[in-house]
Amino acid sequence: MDGPVSQWKDRVVGMLASQGDTTRQPVHTSDGVLFQSGARRLLIPAQAQAFLAHRAVLMIFKVDFTGSTSADGSFAAFNGYDGSTTSRQPAMLYKNDGATRTLSAQWRDPRGYYSQPLTISNDTAQWHCAITRRVGGTAYSSIDGSPEFATGAGAICLPRSTSATGLIGDYRDNGPKWTLDCLIVLQDELSLADAQRLAGWAMWRKGAQAQLPSTHPYRNSAPLISVTDSQAVYAETTPDQWTTLKAYWDSTDITLQLEQSFRKPLNLVNYQLVFQDTFDTFSVTDEVTGAGPWYSPVHPDATGAAKTAKLTTSPPPFVQQSGEMIVRMQQGASGWQSGVFTSVNLNGQGRSWQYGYFEMRARAKSGNGYGSWPAFWLKTTNEFFRLTETRVEIDAYEGYASDAKGHHQSFHNWPAARLLAGRLTTHRYLSNYVGLTASQWGTDVNLFDNAYHTYGVLVTPDWIIYYFDRLELARFPTPVEAKKPLFLLVDLAMSSSEVAKASGTSELGVDYIQVYQKK
Repeated sequence: MDGPVSQWKDRVVGMLASQGDTTRQPVHTSDGVLFQSGARRLLIPAQAQAFLAHRAVLMIFKVDFTGSTSADGSFAAFNGYDGSTTSRQPAMLYKNDGATRTLSAQWRDPRGYYSQPLTISNDTAQWHCAITRRVGGTAYSSIDGSPEFATGAGAICLPRSTSATGLIGDYRDNGPKWTLDCLIVLQDELSLADAQRLAGWAMWRKGAQAQLPSTHPYRNSAPLISVTDSQAVYAETTPDQWTTLKAYWDSTDITLQLEQSFRKPLNLVNYQLVFQDTFDTFSVTDEVTGAGPWYSPVHPDATGAAKTAKLTTSPPPFVQQSGEMIVRMQQGASGWQSGVFTSVNLNGQGRSWQYGYFEMRARAKSGNGYGSWPAFWLKTTNEFFRLTETRVEIDAYEGYASDAKGHHQSFHNWPAARLLAGRLTTHRYLSNYVGLTASQWGTDVNLFDNAYHTYGVLVTPDWIIYYFDRLELARFPTPVEAKKPLFLLVDLAMSSSEVAKASGTSELGVDYIQVYQKK
């Protein structure tokens, strides 16, 4: 219905852009939503997941700069437009020098701004399609299907968002008059072909396909819906399949149970080393500005009842010495604190592997025998890029100081951050325990006596196999969700059930981490 717009609700997640001041409300017309000059704007609530969910933006608009006296301003900005390090995730901005008008799709992180000006036609009746997408730390932007401009060179990493309010409209009072047809935010990393398809759709939608470059793949025909991209189809373990998998874990049939190949030596024939860190230098870097190979904290929930300390915290959570990366859990000014590091940064960029053997050689010691909870685990990278997909966690090893001979393995299936109908809605998991005692393992092993051991897991299309000191502990068929790229996590957590009993300093000293894949 035509008239003033006080609220505009997003179709997917229900985000509500609103404006209570009637003098600043845009107007819905048969042509779209009209933003007159005079700071007409809708306010967008803070988007806490923007650093993950905002991977691309498409905006269909037309603009009239006649009479505008603002040299610059905004069409839209998420999580603020003030230029702070957590703002502009992203922002669609304009510049106007009277003769040339440009649009800049701008992304912001603590190191600076990443944008490229795109020329806007002076034809006030002309519809435009602006697209910006970030892939692997590089931002690509184009207008009306023109060749993309790239900026960032792999360095862009959006920080965690604050409570800043964003907007659709102009933060200036004397900007241009413009009309918005649609604004689309996409969560996945788009390919160039995706961007071209979207540009083709947008321009055909407005009957402006003739403005596409002559070489554009959709200049002469509109794009069609396609399901040929196998990555676009997501499968998850059905309830019946999960029941079958659980029965496998619980089975007493030696040919079907987890321990069917108990203590079988690891065989890496036909595998090759593809990643190794021997921690001869300090290699844990900031989750946003770091260059890797490890990033912290990224996953702050991993340290349990201890607060996840930043790299700059005193006393530090990580110490590199004698060829080790030592994770320390200790009392700080605000209570227990510890550390976690991962092989990808806060935006999911870094190192991940689909299938392979993942191994950590490490030692552990506990302050007084309570609370210490070290872990070496893997997770699927889709939790960074596809928030509507269920997530997988493979715990290669978890240990508890109060059970020093216990080796725990588990597999978790977590619901998506944004639930879709028909998808998993509750956390489901499977766990296994091996007591490293003389009767069960052949020798008594204390996992908290400061001696080195190796903790590994082999992930193949058919099996997930857990290893301790390169001897097999257990195996189970690989669920479909685990057949995705996996990233690594290492942490030293505080067990919430033992925090009251814990005292002293605990350590996890990591000698090396290696990844092998098939040749």
